[in-house]
Formats: sequence, C-alpha cells, structure tokens
Amino acid sequence: MKKQLSLLLAALTLSLSACGGAASSAVEPTAAPTETPTATETPAPTETPAESETAATEAAGETAEETDAAGESGVLVAYFSWSGNTEAMANLIAEQTGGTLFEIAPATPYTDDYDALLDVAQQEQAEDARPELAASVENWDSCDVIFVGYPDWWSDAPMVIYSFLESYDWTGKMLVPFCTSGGSGFGRSLDRLSDSAPGATILEGLHVSGSSAAGSGDQVAEWIAGLGL
Repeated sequence: MKKQLSLLLAALTLSLSACGGAASSAVEPTAAPTETPTATETPAPTETPAESETAATEAAGETAEETDAAGESGVLVAYFSWSGNTEAMANLIAEQTGGTLFEIAPATPYTDDYDALLDVAQQEQAEDARPELAASVENWDSCDVIFVGYPDWWSDAPMVIYSFLESYDWTGKMLVPFCTSGGSGFGRSLDRLSDSAPGATILEGLHVSGSSAAGSGDQVAEWIAGLGL
C-alpha cells in the first residue's frame, strides 16, 4: 500500500512540473523589435553645417567683390521702368560705361493696368507725392557719376524719381538724366532735377523714343562719348 502511494505521489509531482513549465513559457517577453530607435530617425542632411557655412561665406565674398567693383567704377545707372523701355536703355548705358545697375522702385508697386496707371501718376503729380522706395543704394559714397533714367509721365518724371533724388547727398556728384517716352521728351523734369538734387552737377541728358530704346546702342554710345566722363 505504501509503495502504491509513493508511486501516486511521484506521478502527481511530474504532472505539476510539466504544467509549471508550460505556464512559464507563456509569459516570456515577446521578441525584440526588428527596427531599432536609431533606424527611425530622420536621414542625415546631405550638407553638413560646416559645408553650409563655407558656402555662405563664399557667396558673401562674391557679393562683397561685386560691391567693391561697383565702388571702383564710380558709375551708377539708376532707373525706374514701368514697361521695360527705360530698363533697356539703362542696360545699354551700363554696358558702355561699366556702371552698376540699380532699379528705382516704389515699395508699393504701380499697377500693371495702363489706364489705371495714368490716373495714379496724375494724382501723384497733383499731390507732389514722394512714394516710399523699395531699396536704397548701399555704396552711395563711392558713386561719382549717377545716370538717372525714367519714362515721361504727364510731361514730368514719375514722382518716385524725386523720392530717389531726395534720399541722397548729391554734393560733388554728377547727375546724368536719360528718358524714354512716346515723343514728348523730358517734359519739365529737367527744370526740377536741381531742386531735388542740390549740389549735383547736371550733365546733358538723352531722350529716346520708347519703342526704339532697345536698339539705341549707337545713339547711347555717341552721347556718352560726348559727355567727356
């Protein structure tokens, strides 16, 4: 009887051990994730901060050289152009003189609608307005000769031109006007330049028809040669 009881107890012990092993296997940790935290990070930039800083420095150097070159030339070709005719003439002058181009532009651009523009231009003249400028000349002191170009609006320069002229000290500078129009010439603008640019020596200007501005290279060259700059 004791022997049978011992065998029964042994059998029970083996059965409990097997169940315990199964339970232990069921609570094991799950497998490690297949993607590590570093794998989910954003890709590294193709350009390192050091490379970016070097590129920015090189770009700044090029800009500085261009500014220095403008200072050495001493010639600035400043222009306001609505239709592109005066800009074409400005480009020709810059090519002939080696001058630096500067666009005179209002902070609030003029309308592209021609009929509406006529009303705006007339209202500005009536108010003797001085529209705020979008940009300024940074190396003004190094400019000796300043060509100033504009279209003729209602027999006068656009008021933004007077904003430009009155923004700088013209003492000892040479002002050379140029103008495009449909045939009315400089209008009364030549009589007003000295008031807005006191101290400037005003040289002979050139007017060309707007429709022929882009092809006026020979006329521009002859005019510049006669200035004796």
